[in-house]
Amino acid sequence: MADQLEIETTFEVGAGFSLPRPADLAPGGVDERAHRLTATYFDTGDLRLAARGITLRRRLGGPDAGWHLKIPWGRDGKREFHAPQGSHAVRIPARLVRLAASAARGAPLAPVARITTERTELGLLGEETRRPLALIADDRVHGEVLDGAGGDGGGEIRWREVEAELGSGDRDLLDAIGRRLLDAGARPSRIGSKLLTLLGDRVPAPPERPSGDTADAVVRGYLFDQVEYVLDLDPRVRLGEEDAIHRMRVAARRIRTVLRGFPSVVDRKAVRGTAAALRELAASLGTARDLEVLRERFAARLAELPARAGGVALTADWLAAFDRRLEEARRKAVRALDGQEYLDLLDELDRLRATPLTGRRARSSADQVLEAELGDAVDRMRALHGRALAAGDGPGRGDAWHEVRKAAKRVRYTATAAEPVLGKRATRMRRWSAALQEVLGDHQDGAAALRFIAVSGARLAGSAPDRASASATLAALAGAETAAAPYLLAEAQRTWEVGP
Repeated sequence: MADQLEIETTFEVGAGFSLPRPADLAPGGVDERAHRLTATYFDTGDLRLAARGITLRRRLGGPDAGWHLKIPWGRDGKREFHAPQGSHAVRIPARLVRLAASAARGAPLAPVARITTERTELGLLGEETRRPLALIADDRVHGEVLDGAGGDGGGEIRWREVEAELGSGDRDLLDAIGRRLLDAGARPSRIGSKLLTLLGDRVPAPPERPSGDTADAVVRGYLFDQVEYVLDLDPRVRLGEEDAIHRMRVAARRIRTVLRGFPSVVDRKAVRGTAAALRELAASLGTARDLEVLRERFAARLAELPARAGGVALTADWLAAFDRRLEEARRKAVRALDGQEYLDLLDELDRLRATPLTGRRARSSADQVLEAELGDAVDRMRALHGRALAAGDGPGRGDAWHEVRKAAKRVRYTATAAEPVLGKRATRMRRWSAALQEVLGDHQDGAAALRFIAVSGARLAGSAPDRASASATLAALAGAETAAAPYLLAEAQRTWEVGP
C-alpha cells in the first residue's frame, strides 16, 4: 500500500451502541466487511514516539497488514507510511526507523503494547469508481501493555470505539458522518488513539508552550514554536519534500538569531554550544538549499532570455549535470540528520525551551525589554546601511549591502518574536525589514550565481551535449545577472527610504 495522508475522527461509544448505516451518503452503496486485526506497537522504553503522537506498529489481518508508521501531519491529519510485514516480528524497516528518528533520538525501539481489534467496517462507495468515499469502523478492542513500556507491563483493558476515516470523499462527507454518529449517541473521543487509550498516563505529557508577560516567557514561546517547526519538518526533509530543506534551515537560523539577538534575556555564554550546533545544522542544509535557489534562478533567467544570442542557440541541457549535483547535495543534507550531533542538538533544544532563561532582564516586563532589543537591532542595521552608502560604487559595495541584508534578517526575526507584545510597531518593523531582506537577498543570489558560473560553468558546459550552446547560455546568464545587480541595489535603497 502506498504512503498516504490519513484524515479521521474517533468517537467513544458504549457496549450497546447501534452503528448507523448511512446508505444515503453512499451513492455506490455500502460495502460491509469484518476483520480481526492484531497489532504490536513499538516505542522507546520511555514512550518518546507516543509523547509526540507518533505510532509505529506491525499489524496482522485486514487488507493493509504490515508495518505502519503514523506521524501527525497538518490539521486533523496523519501521514501513514507502510512497509511489508516481512517474516521477522521485531525487525523494523529501516525507512520507518529513520522517519521516526527525531522522536526516538537514537533510543532502541521495542514492543510496548499489543492491541487486538474485532472490526466491522462500512465502506461508503462512490457511484462511478466504487472506491470508498469514506470508511466507518466499529471496533471492539482488547489492549495489553507489554514489558517494553518502561518495564511496566501487565495493563489490560477492553473498550469499543468508532472511527470515521476520509477516503476519496471530501471533509463535508466526514462531517456528515460525524453528525450521524453523534445523533446515534456517540461522543467525540477525548484521546483519539487506541495506543494512547491503552497506555494512559504512562505516556509523558507533551511540553507546554511558555506563557506570561515576562521577557523569558515571550522569547521562550517563540523558541518553542521554532523547535516544534524543526521537529515537524524532520520527516519532510528525509522524504525530500519540496522546500522542506529551506524551511528547516530558516527555522534553525531563527532560533540562532533569537539566542544571539536578545542578550539581556538569553545568557549567550550558556547557549554558545547550542548556537554553534545550530550554525552547523544550517550549514549542513546550506549547500542543497543554495543549489535549489540557483536552479530556480537559472530556470527563471533562461525563460527571460531570447532563444539565440550571438547566432548561437541558448540551451538548458547543461542543467542535467547541475541537477545531479543538487540531488547529491540533498542526500548529504539528509545524512546530516542521521548524525548523533543533530540528535544531541534536538535534546538541547528541548531542554532550552523548557528551562527559564537566565539573562539579567529575563524576568522583566516583556514590552520594555523587547522594545529595547528591537531598537538595538534597528540601530545596528542603520549603522551598516550608512557604511553601504559610504561604499558608493567601490569594490566593497556588494559586501556592504550583504551585511545590511544580514542585519535586516536579525531585525525581522527579532520583530517577529516581539510582535505578540509590541503589536503594530513590531509588525511594521517586521514587514519593512522583510521587504529589505527580500530585495537584498535577490541581489545576493545574483552574486552567488555569478560566482557559481565563474567556478563551475566550464565544467557544466563541458558535460553538456552541445558545449558551445551551453557556454553561450552561461555567458548570457552571467551578463543578465551583472546587468540586474545595480537595479536591485537601487530598489533596496528605495525600500529603505519608504521605512517602517
